Amino acid sequence: MFDVTTARQVDYRDGQGNQLQVTVFQDREDKGLWYLVPVPRLRIDNGQPTFNLTKYLKNQDGNAGICTFEVELFAPEDAKRAAQEQIPDIRAWGQFTWIGGDVFFDFDLPVEGKPEGQQICVSPSLFGSNVARFLVELETEAALNTFVGAFTGTGGLAPFSITYSMGVLTQLLGARAEVKYTASVAIDYERTYESKKDTWGKSQQVLVEVKQNLKSSGAGDVKVTPGAGGTPEVVQMVRDWAWSVLETQVASAIETAQRQATGNQNPISVVSDIFLTYAEDAIVEWSTPVSRFLPRFDAATWEKLYHEVDNRELVVVFELTGDPSDAAGVIGFEDVEVEVFYPTRTTDNSFKLSLGKGGESSVVYRAPGGGSFEPGYAYRYTVNFGGGESPYTSDRIETAATRVSFRPNLLGIRKVTCLGNGVPFEGTSPYAVRTLFIDFFETPPAGQPPKLQTKEMTRNGTPVEFSSTYHVPITNTYNYRLRYQLKTGEVITVQPPVLFGSNNADTVFVFTPQDYLTTFSFRALAMKGGTGFLELNVNGAYHDDQNPSQKVPPNYNWDGWVPEPQPGLSTSPTWAFQAQPDPQTAYFDLNGQVIYGDGDVATLSNIKVPYSRRALILKDTEEIYSVEIFTNEIDWTQVRQVSLNILQLADAKGTVLADLHEAAQQSFTLMRRLQDTPPPDAGRGGSVSAVNLIAFNMIPPASDMIVKSLPLYYTLYRPRGAPDIVFYYSADYVLNDGTRKGTGRLEVTNKLQIHLPPVATEPPGLLQAARITTR
Repeated sequence: MFDVTTARQVDYRDGQGNQLQVTVFQDREDKGLWYLVPVPRLRIDNGQPTFNLTKYLKNQDGNAGICTFEVELFAPEDAKRAAQEQIPDIRAWGQFTWIGGDVFFDFDLPVEGKPEGQQICVSPSLFGSNVARFLVELETEAALNTFVGAFTGTGGLAPFSITYSMGVLTQLLGARAEVKYTASVAIDYERTYESKKDTWGKSQQVLVEVKQNLKSSGAGDVKVTPGAGGTPEVVQMVRDWAWSVLETQVASAIETAQRQATGNQNPISVVSDIFLTYAEDAIVEWSTPVSRFLPRFDAATWEKLYHEVDNRELVVVFELTGDPSDAAGVIGFEDVEVEVFYPTRTTDNSFKLSLGKGGESSVVYRAPGGGSFEPGYAYRYTVNFGGGESPYTSDRIETAATRVSFRPNLLGIRKVTCLGNGVPFEGTSPYAVRTLFIDFFETPPAGQPPKLQTKEMTRNGTPVEFSSTYHVPITNTYNYRLRYQLKTGEVITVQPPVLFGSNNADTVFVFTPQDYLTTFSFRALAMKGGTGFLELNVNGAYHDDQNPSQKVPPNYNWDGWVPEPQPGLSTSPTWAFQAQPDPQTAYFDLNGQVIYGDGDVATLSNIKVPYSRRALILKDTEEIYSVEIFTNEIDWTQVRQVSLNILQLADAKGTVLADLHEAAQQSFTLMRRLQDTPPPDAGRGGSVSAVNLIAFNMIPPASDMIVKSLPLYYTLYRPRGAPDIVFYYSADYVLNDGTRKGTGRLEVTNKLQIHLPPVATEPPGLLQAARITTR
C-alpha cells in the first residue's frame, strides 16, 4: 500500500509544452517504490481521436446534434522523468489496483443567453486504461455551436475538462476524519430553492447533484484531526478525501431511496442523517481526483470529426464495464457478440466486444434517422466463454437506452471482497471479537443449486473473498450477513440490505460491532389543498431483539411538535441514540396521536416501523399502519433464501391508491423493479407507479450460532377516509436444488399479519394484492 502522507506534487511539461502537474506517493514498506496518479486524456484509436460531433440539419424532438467521445487514464512518461529527477530515491513504479471510480465531464451550455456550467458522470471500465465513454445530446443550435467553438479555434486546449476520481485501498495516515450529513438542513435548503425541482436527485445524475449542493446547502460537514505526520498539506488532502466520501455516501442513500420508490416526493425527503468516523490507520478507499482539459482540434482533424446529417440518428453506446476476472484473475469469457435490430439500418448490425488483443471493448452504434425519429430498438447478445463451454444467447431485448453496459453479472461472474477495518479482534473490551462469520448468498441462475457460503475473519486487513462463476447471466445483487462471535460468548448479528449494481470489484468494509449513532425523525408533509397538521404527540421505542439489548429499550418523546403550516416538508426534532442496528429485524414502536389541521385525530397504537424507514413521512392526507410478517414457519431444511417484496401503488400525484389495480394481477419479477426496470402498468394512462417499496431477504439461520427467526415489519399508508388498506406483495423461495417458487396468495387478516409458509409451491414472481377493510 502507498503512504498518503508522502504525497508530492511534481511539475512537468508535456510534449506540447503545457505546464502540468501530477501527484506521486511512496510505498509504505518499499521506500524505492513509488506510485504516480494517472491523468486523463482523450483516447486515440488507430491514430485518430475517439471523438465525434454530429449536427442534425432538421432539429427533431428537441435535438440539434450529438457529441460522443472516449477518455482514458495514462501515466505520462514526461511526468515520470520529471519525478525521478526531483526525487532521486525512485527506483521503480508501482501499479494501483482500482476498486471503483467515477468520471466527470464539465462543460458549459447557454441558458437564457448566458453560459451555465454542466456536469455529466459516468463509470469507467475498471480494466485496461479505465476508458470512459460520454454521449452528450445537444438540444439547441446554440448548444451545438458552443461545442463547436469549444473544440475548434486557436489554442491547444478546450475550456471543457475531464475529472477522474478512482478508488484504491490504502491506510488513512496522518489524520482522523469525521463526516456528517444533516438531513433537515438539506430539506430546508430544498424548500428555499423550491424552484429548482429535484435539486438533489436528478435521474442518472445523483452524484453530480450531491457534489453541487452538499457544501452550499450546509447539510454536509467534515472534521479532520491531525495525527502523526499530519502536515497542513496532508490534513487538507484528507479533508478533500473526506468530502468525497460524504458525497458518495449521500448519493448512495438517495439512489437507494429512489429504488424504494417512496412516492413522487424528492428522495432527499426520506434520507436519514449520516455520521461516519475514520480512525487513523483505518483501511479506506482512497481517491485523488485528477483533471485535464480536453484538446482543441486543428482544421484537418476537425474535418474528420465533425459531420452533418439531415435527420436525427439513433446513437447507442455498447460497452464492456466492470472487472471481468474471477478470483484467480482470469477473464471469464472470450467475447460478446451483439446484434442490433433497427429499421433504417439493414446491414452491418452485428459486432463483437472483447478484451483480447486487437479487440474492441466498446462500439458506438449509429443508424440513420428517418422522417420521424424512433428511439426504440432491439438487440440480442451472445457470450462466448471458450474452453469447451456452450455459449449463452439472450432473448431479443427491446429498449430505448442510449447506453448498454455488459457488466460481469451478465457474463455469469461474481467476485466480492470483505475487509476488516477496526474490528476489535484484540483486547478484552465488551465488544472484543473472537471470530467474525460472514454468510454470503447470491441468487443462482434458474435451475442451478444456490450457494450459501460462510467464511471466517479473524484479523483486520486480510481479505476474505467470495466468488462464483456461472455461464449464464445472474442478478446484479447479493446478500451478506455478519455474525460477530464475541469473547464474552454473546453473538451480534447484522444483515445489511441487498447490495445493487456490482461492477465485480466490490470491497465490503467490515467495521466494529459496538454501538453506532442511530437517528430517527418524522417528515411531516403538508400537501397543497390538504389540511396540514396541528401537532404530533408520539412516543418512540427502539427494539433489536436479534442482538444483546439494553435492559430498557431506547425511547424518545415528540410532545407537542408542530409542523410548518404552509405546504411542504417539515422535519421533527431528531432522536439520536446508540444502538447495534440490524436493518433487517430491528424496528421502532410508535404510540401516540397525529392531530390534523381539521381537528381529526389518528391514533398510533404499536405502529411498527422497520429500521430502513428511519425518516418516516407522514402526509396530512394519509394515516399510517403496520403489517407484521412471521418468518418462524419457514422450513430451512428445504429452503436457501426467501425474498419478500412489499409495495403500494400511487397515482401521478403520489397519493396511495385504496382500490385494487389491474397491474396487480400481472406477473413480473419485482427484483427487476429494484434494478430500475419499471413494472408494467395497465390503464390510468401510465400514471400508476410503485411506492413505499421494501425488499426483505432471509437466509437460513446458522447451525453453529443461533440466529432468531424474528418477525419483520412493514409500514403502510391509507388515504384518510378510505374504507380499505391496500398493498401488494411477492414472496419467492429459492429451494435447495435451485428451483424457484412463489407463495401465491397469502391470507392477510384484519390484524394486518402475514404468515410465510414452510415451503412455496406456486410459480415465482407473481404480484398479489391484499385489501383490508378498516373499522
